[in-house]
Amino acid sequence: MAIETMDNGLLKQPGSIFERWAESGGTFLSQVREQVTAPEQTKKMRRWGIQEAARLIGRTPQTVRSAEANDPRFSTLPFGPVSRDSAGHREYTLERINRYRDLFETRRRRPPGSTCIRCAVTNFKGGAGKTTTAVHLAQRCALEGLRVLMIDLDPQATTTLFFGLIPDVHVEREQTVGDILVDNPTMLRTAIQPSYFPGVDLIAANLTLQDAELQLGNPLVNQEKITGLNPIQRLDVAIQSVEDEYDVVILDCGPNLGILTLNAVYAANGLLIPMQPAMADFGSAVSFCQTMATLLSNPRFAKPLEFVRILVTRHTGTKQAKQSEAMIRLAFDPNVLDPVMVQTTEIERSANEFGTFYDFEKPRGSPEGHQRALLAMEAVNGAMLEVFSNVWSEQAVRNG
Repeated sequence: MAIETMDNGLLKQPGSIFERWAESGGTFLSQVREQVTAPEQTKKMRRWGIQEAARLIGRTPQTVRSAEANDPRFSTLPFGPVSRDSAGHREYTLERINRYRDLFETRRRRPPGSTCIRCAVTNFKGGAGKTTTAVHLAQRCALEGLRVLMIDLDPQATTTLFFGLIPDVHVEREQTVGDILVDNPTMLRTAIQPSYFPGVDLIAANLTLQDAELQLGNPLVNQEKITGLNPIQRLDVAIQSVEDEYDVVILDCGPNLGILTLNAVYAANGLLIPMQPAMADFGSAVSFCQTMATLLSNPRFAKPLEFVRILVTRHTGTKQAKQSEAMIRLAFDPNVLDPVMVQTTEIERSANEFGTFYDFEKPRGSPEGHQRALLAMEAVNGAMLEVFSNVWSEQAVRNG
């Protein structure tokens, strides 16, 4: 810290220091983003070789090749002939993979009579991997061919960063849910933008969401008389206006129980709670459960949930972590997912490049570490997809 900012041990203009830090930090963020996204300045989705593409499609590579050679639907518009990489190998975009799924009738769909999953990923303890969990779950759903809406409700906007946008550079106030929830929740569609990840639409966040936290809680400005909605009902109504266009809505909440998180809990039909296997996190989880018990017993929140799951995250594999995991499973049985998300440098490396695990075709570190992370991530997201499928099946029976 520059000595000229001190006067008798006091910072004379602390605001100017933070302003300078914000400017210099923003410059570094822009430089990192440019390195990752150059030359187009936007994130681009990876492509798949025929072996991986066929696995995603649910057919053998030979079946795919045969269809491309003999069925003109596989090589005409909107995609035309299959593109090839510099070595002449076939390569497939996710859009093309989904087109093939539709033609082969292998695309995952929620059954008739089922409704959109609204999954709030929440925990008021920071550092549990909440955003990493939410973003990877949304992207895994899209890789299955599902239609996903990702809503960032955290003013820190880490989810928005994962999708390649610097919150207070590339995101305008009207591209967040803030003013929409205050003024007119039925206008949610105006904030939705396509992301770089096919199948995932995004409602981004930035620091202006802090204004919504204040405004929604203030009866003088929260427009309750005009909208006819109390402050915690807004997101529920907003999602109703678009949910027929999606299979899954993922709500990434801030590490708190502020009014935006309360909106998410009220709007959700299921909760996913990431939790580290550590005593401090276990204690925080108990407090979280006490708060949620009070909240969900309140008549204002008297809505049933389709599911509640706890995910053990950032598992180091140490004796202490295993002991804490055992305690979590005993305390919260049977709602703890069987798979755990391991602590891995592979995920951290991808995050440092504004990326997710699903962005990269090759390991960022060792092949062994990559495979370990892949198996854990696929197991966790596979378990949640099974939860979603079970919910849809039960809904279809109830509504059939």
